[in-house]
Amino acid sequence: MLFGLGAPTAWAVLQRSGEQMQTRFEQQKTVTREVERFRERASQIGSVEELMKDRRTLQFVLEGYQLEGEIDKRGIINKLLTDDPANTRSFANRMIDPRYREINRDFGLTEGAPLANAALVERIIDRALTNRFEKSQGEANPGVREALYFKRMIGRVGSVVELMNDRVLTSVVRGALGLPEKFGLLEFDQQKRILEKRVDFEKLKDPREVDRLVQSFLIKTESERAPAASNPMLSLFGGGGGSGALLSLIGRRV
Repeated sequence: MLFGLGAPTAWAVLQRSGEQMQTRFEQQKTVTREVERFRERASQIGSVEELMKDRRTLQFVLEGYQLEGEIDKRGIINKLLTDDPANTRSFANRMIDPRYREINRDFGLTEGAPLANAALVERIIDRALTNRFEKSQGEANPGVREALYFKRMIGRVGSVVELMNDRVLTSVVRGALGLPEKFGLLEFDQQKRILEKRVDFEKLKDPREVDRLVQSFLIKTESERAPAASNPMLSLFGGGGGSGALLSLIGRRV
């Protein structure tokens, strides 16, 4: 972890040495022991019901989908692991969050051992460790976890609606554009109209443009953490914070 550097500086270090840092992170004994345990338990668990009773293994699975915060929502998790992914009225398919649909596609309607597929087990391990690494960087420098996720995921997004379906991606774009948190209180169509005017997905295919947007997000994140009285960003919103002020922000594209 890169304590004491500040988020923009930590981000620059991660761009140069992130792969090596993640490799060292994954080689820590505490991490390798957890992976070994997961592989062993994956081969032993015979049903979704048994997986639900093994909190430690379930936690690792959920980390692979960045859903570890949902672990105590037992009813929801059970639906995600058992509902038919083809059912358009299933819980996952009625939710906006794509993470729900992804885990449901991987586990829904699986008969017998839910972790019998070796490729799925390895994919969960890889993604859970990436999640843990990104989380560790965010603990050292707020905003860095979201920035790493944004860089990893934005290439899969081609429209504002897809962007808005991902809370973290939207948060990074909001921060980079200097839109206040109250932006989320606007009607969906109002948010969509503002973002369509200001987000250029063709430009975001260029890694340099992604890095520029992330740098802007991290700088503004640090600015927002400063005391309100000394935060120059607040002057951009005229103090009122109403929807009229927000709608006036349509302008420069990113």
